[in-house]
Parts: sequence; C-alpha cells; structure tokens
Amino acid sequence: MTDRDQIGITEDDLHAYLDGQLDPARRLAVERHLESHPAMLADLEAWRANDAALREVFAPFATVQGVDMPEPRRAARRLLPGALMAAGLALAFVLGGGAGYFLNDALRAEAPQAGLSLADGGWLAREASDVFLTYVREVRHPVEVGADEQDHLVAWLGNRIDKPFTAPHLEALGFTLVGGRLLPIGGVPGAMLMYENAQGERATVLLARNIGARDTAFQFSQGDGVNTFRWVDGPLAYAISGFIERPQLEALSRAVYDHFEST
Repeated sequence: MTDRDQIGITEDDLHAYLDGQLDPARRLAVERHLESHPAMLADLEAWRANDAALREVFAPFATVQGVDMPEPRRAARRLLPGALMAAGLALAFVLGGGAGYFLNDALRAEAPQAGLSLADGGWLAREASDVFLTYVREVRHPVEVGADEQDHLVAWLGNRIDKPFTAPHLEALGFTLVGGRLLPIGGVPGAMLMYENAQGERATVLLARNIGARDTAFQFSQGDGVNTFRWVDGPLAYAISGFIERPQLEALSRAVYDHFEST
C-alpha cells in the first residue's frame, strides 16, 4: 500500500484539486499533505504543465463542438513528456482527413465551454475561474515573481503579452499586490496579478489576448464558488476573480478598469 493510499488521498483527489472541485476541508487536507510530499507535488506540476502544453498546441484548432467523451481533461493529465508527440499525431490525423471527433472532443474542456461565447467574452469567465482556483490556495508559490520585484514583473509580463502595463494600485480598497505569473490563456501568453487583503482574501487579475470577442462592458459570472467580473477592450480581455462578495469585487474591478483605461 502506498503512502498516498494510507492517508486516503487518491489520484482522483489530485485531479479534483487541480479542477477546484474539492470541498474546503478536503482541499486543505490535500494541501497540507502536498507540503511534505514533494513527489506527489511533482505529479501535480507535471499534470498542470501537460494541460498548458496541450492547450497551447491545440487551442487554434478547437473551434467546433463534438460528441461526448469521458473526462477529457483528466485523461490528458495522465500523459507524460510524450504528450506533445501524441498531440502532433492527433493533429496530423485530423488534418489528413480523419473522422475529426478525436481532436475536438478531447479538447472540449480546453475550448470555450458550452454557453460561453467568443463574441461576448464568456470564454474568459471559465479561464479566470480556473486560474483563481489553481493558485488561490497556494501558500509557498502563489506567484512566480513577487511584489518586491514589481518593475521587473510588469516589464516581463508586458513584453510577453505585447502590451506594456503597470500594476493597479488597490490599497485604497484594502488590497496589496502579492505578485504575478505568466500563463497560457487561449493558447497564447497571458498575465495574472494576485492581490491580497489583511484578512487573507485574494483576488486575481487576468490580462489575456482577445481571441474574438467584441468590446464589452462589465459582465458578472459565478461558478465553483468564484465570482468574476470581466470585460473586453480591443485586443485585450480582462477579468478579476475571487471568493469576494459582488459589491466589493465590483469596486475592485472598476478600480482595475480605471487604471488600465488611463494608462
């Protein structure tokens, strides 16, 4: 019996943890165990990297809806370094005249979700929620670059998303910058900034390339316990997410919007 089995943490628990589907008590138990089990943590990081790699390779082609297949995201996480080779073979199969369902169905979870329209920016709601749920509980590594290197952080992220920017100042609303990280969003580089208040509540601000949405005003979404405000402005889409009540999150969103409008 493995150590993982002895404490009752299964591979399904780890997948559910990455998907933000665990209840708070179970999620905390998994996080505490991960802190002292680097091999298990390495499994999670490998699956997370695999998700990102597959998304970047296939996102430009995942444009049509297919038939149901069982849990495509969890199946993808079991791929190891050969994932990109397999991905290339799958793409060759589709472009070569194959049935086509394999590529599109395997990527349904990576494409904009059903009901989330490219035209109105709805695709970003799920992306923002997933990013928030992935990093909000991280204790040691919630960001790649901390706020103590803010100038380097925004210069690096701005270069990668082809949009120079500065980090919004949200201290008047009780939130300070924790730091940020580079992420693949819609198959291209995107940026995340994380903020935190004195009570330990966190909010993430996402800057993503607009993959086809028209300009939109504020839109509010809820899912997996996460509240998100999002908007689209020309070539970029923005979203701010958190376990925060709607009025407070709206105030933060308007401050972020005003900041980027003025810079």
